[in-house]
Amino acid sequence: MSTDQSPTVATELPRDVIIDILSRLPVRSVIRFSSVCKSWYALIKNPNFITKHFNQSSSSSSSSSSHTTDDDNTYFLYTPLNHSNTSNDNANQSVSFLSNNNATFDLPINLDIPFLSISKPFRVSGSCNGLVCLSILPLGPIIMLWNPATRVFKDLPISPLTRPQTLPMKVVISFGFDRNANDYKVLRIVYCCYPINQVDVYSLSTNSWREIKTDMRYLIFESSCSVVLGGRFHWKAVGFQELNGKQVIVSFDMGTEKFRHMLTPRFGLDNEKFGWHLVVFKERLGVIASMDDGSDKKFDIWVMNEYGVMDSWAKYISFEPHLTISRPLRCRKNGEVLLEKNNGKLVLYDPTTQAFKNVGVHGVVCWSEVFIHVQSLLPIKGGKVVEETNLSAIRPDPYFVRKFDLVLLDR
Repeated sequence: MSTDQSPTVATELPRDVIIDILSRLPVRSVIRFSSVCKSWYALIKNPNFITKHFNQSSSSSSSSSSHTTDDDNTYFLYTPLNHSNTSNDNANQSVSFLSNNNATFDLPINLDIPFLSISKPFRVSGSCNGLVCLSILPLGPIIMLWNPATRVFKDLPISPLTRPQTLPMKVVISFGFDRNANDYKVLRIVYCCYPINQVDVYSLSTNSWREIKTDMRYLIFESSCSVVLGGRFHWKAVGFQELNGKQVIVSFDMGTEKFRHMLTPRFGLDNEKFGWHLVVFKERLGVIASMDDGSDKKFDIWVMNEYGVMDSWAKYISFEPHLTISRPLRCRKNGEVLLEKNNGKLVLYDPTTQAFKNVGVHGVVCWSEVFIHVQSLLPIKGGKVVEETNLSAIRPDPYFVRKFDLVLLDR
């Protein structure tokens, strides 16, 4: 049978039945079935089907019981151990996806960028609806959007904003979806020296950057944002001006494009002695706190039961891992906590059974950020297929490229 002929099932089943069946399948299965015949290929590439499949996957995931594991399309996305330790100029840079059954697989992305040293890897700066935001270290001179399932990517244009003469000291890049505007946005916070800083937002719908005039009186610790809840980015930060160096939770609303801050719960008599990490815990804003004294730690999970209401902070559970844990990373929908040991190994803790489980993979110690990634077929407006693109044609933003990052083009 030729490749353009439909199999028996494709000719006998009504089209709406085929659409309903395919829309319920995992992304990887749908992509395989696109090779069955030309009619299925056209169907799976149809924007209406892609939207239906995404809505079906999202509905199945959100309606699943809190006592079950995450949806089959949901993964932890992180940078593996060999990501930043390679000395091979031809080595592929990759991200890893940790699935629900703890199996891992690497999806390498080749970054043929001759104007940046190969020792400057990329960072995952966000994941939303199956799309991943990547930025080149250290200051994000190149920012890209990528769908690992469809292998489509897009490099973001250079911002036309007039920049300060002062070189940037730190750049925070975050990626998310503005549901009200039906638009994907990249937020970039550029710190030069206080009070000189800039905030700009990229819109995928317009393929352009614009500046947000704001009094940015917070120094955000992270370089990206993996805690996204209710259309808002959340970071751990230290406040200036009247906050007088107090550690706070800073949020940015993608709809209103406004910053605000919230205080942490009272962990103990002296909050300053506690280390803490922001998480999403069972679809609520949470904090995992511990005494930061260098020894084995006792962890407390705090949950904000009513968003934005400080009096609603409540301690959910405490646990002592009896393991050499360096930091908490993320929480699954069922409440399991992903933790990083001092050697970079990842372990899962189940608050219900109080059991620890070795995941069997390594991150980069005190460096890898972990994001929740849901596979999808969603397109990237203006995107290109990786295999058909010469990444060396991408231009970096010269403001974010330091001189010692440059190499000769004719090497």
